Amino acid sequence: MNSALTEAMAGLPLQADRPLDGIKQGINTALCSICESSLAYFATVAADQKSLTMIGWSMSAMLMCKTIDKPLFYKLEETGLWGDAIRERKPVITNDYKGLVKPTKKGYPEGHVDVRRHMNFPIFEGSKIVLVVGVGNKKTDYTLDDAANLATYMNAAWPLLKSKLT
Repeated sequence: MNSALTEAMAGLPLQADRPLDGIKQGINTALCSICESSLAYFATVAADQKSLTMIGWSMSAMLMCKTIDKPLFYKLEETGLWGDAIRERKPVITNDYKGLVKPTKKGYPEGHVDVRRHMNFPIFEGSKIVLVVGVGNKKTDYTLDDAANLATYMNAAWPLLKSKLT
């Protein structure tokens, strides 16, 4: 376990009394710290597994994004690469976004944060995906160890987040 993950895990119990927005920001800050990324986000996945609701962006993502229309609700079939973690049911790592050739790559709208590297992964409750979590623009390549560290954190953070969402 890396030191940022250890610190983030130790801080989770302290989040319990915070309001939802504070918890979401704390999670995004931890996600960025754990794998040295400049961007993070997470979205809940509907029970039918066909749609997502974006519920959290890192402050850096919000500050850098100049997209006028920032939808919160997405149909899975209309998502690009960031929906692949749900479709493939596993972590998806893209260490050369511009050079990637993949049918699900749709690019991003004008004003969107420039993406160089991206990784996202699903969080499960039983066999259902309940959350998709992503990070972006780490200075070095993402690895499966990064995915494992982030999944460890998010599996621990999910019950807290879920309790505030319901």
